[in-house]
Amino acid sequence: MRILQVHPLMKSEALSPSAGGMARASLQLTRLLVERGHDVQVLPIPEGVGSRELWEVTPGRSVEVAAAMHIPGWKDSAWLPQALVRLKPLPAGIKNYFYDALALTALRREILFFRPDIIHNHLARRPFPRLARALGRGGKVLLTHHHGEMGEDLGAYDRIVFPSRASRAMIAAESRYPLERTRVIYNPVAPVFGQHRPERRNPREGIVFVGAVRKRKGIDLLLDAYRSDRRLRREPLYILGAGEDMALVDQAVKEGLPVHYLGKLNPQEVAARLRSAKLVAIPSRLEGFSIAILEAICCGAPVVAWAPQVREVESLLGFPIGAPFDGRTQTAQELAAGIRGVLDGDLASSTNRRRMAEAAREAFNEEHCVDDYLDLYREVIGA
Repeated sequence: MRILQVHPLMKSEALSPSAGGMARASLQLTRLLVERGHDVQVLPIPEGVGSRELWEVTPGRSVEVAAAMHIPGWKDSAWLPQALVRLKPLPAGIKNYFYDALALTALRREILFFRPDIIHNHLARRPFPRLARALGRGGKVLLTHHHGEMGEDLGAYDRIVFPSRASRAMIAAESRYPLERTRVIYNPVAPVFGQHRPERRNPREGIVFVGAVRKRKGIDLLLDAYRSDRRLRREPLYILGAGEDMALVDQAVKEGLPVHYLGKLNPQEVAARLRSAKLVAIPSRLEGFSIAILEAICCGAPVVAWAPQVREVESLLGFPIGAPFDGRTQTAQELAAGIRGVLDGDLASSTNRRRMAEAAREAFNEEHCVDDYLDLYREVIGA
């Protein structure tokens, strides 16, 4: 099968393994498809790769990464002006017209030369939907909708995959996209997070926040919870990640809160920290379906996190994984109470940690994910 994967942040992920979940999930699927023997190429929109190059996704196996921008030739004058006119919104200024012309030429050439059986986009928002619409591309196009927001031109896709039942219900209702053309395929957890069983004798300490350091992820609520609750301040808070709201972390350190900023770590280092954590707290104001939450429970760390996801995972596994929290409507004091309840409850026992980790590793493994995607690809191609 010839599969064109449209990736967000491909180059960033290659340089920083702690990039966001959307980038990691799309690259992970590409690796799995290559390991199954499929012909895969990657178009790293919106990154301006100047030439084609090989990317080694796993030892001994590589995929070709196409140029995300290509200088138009004289033959492109037959179609490019009409495509530029169809862009919505229109480019602002000559420079942006030039960039859009480069991107449209690159996308069209990749489709013509690679001739994919299916195009799988992982970016529900600009620029791919805008470029594909301008080209008039139709048929055999699939989207994995990683975002919490609706996205663009959803009706142009043959199928849309959602990483959770909650996000599917919300986005399908808002966009009126037909439910029968949607699927739920849970993002898999990388093997590094399932390599060690939680041991009964290993001591655990501290609370971990992992992800983008920004208010959308609730970092301000978590720091305010520490300010308001003396019980929490007995537990060190380890912050893994980076983001635009680092000033909040710096202020908490100045105030003397037990906050330790560890920055961006590679997956092995993240897994080691999760295996030693008492609890993971990610009090988001909006999520699609956080891979970080799945990684935490696979390492035996209960979570206080995005309420719809916590409830859905609990329904899937059949037992509690932590406490649901909705940063849009709940307060820092309620967050502190939820964290205390998990720390002091039965879920903190070594037996429950092991049971949770084993069930999560089975539910969110890579083989289930790639099998589901391949079945969906065949369905779309056959249709």
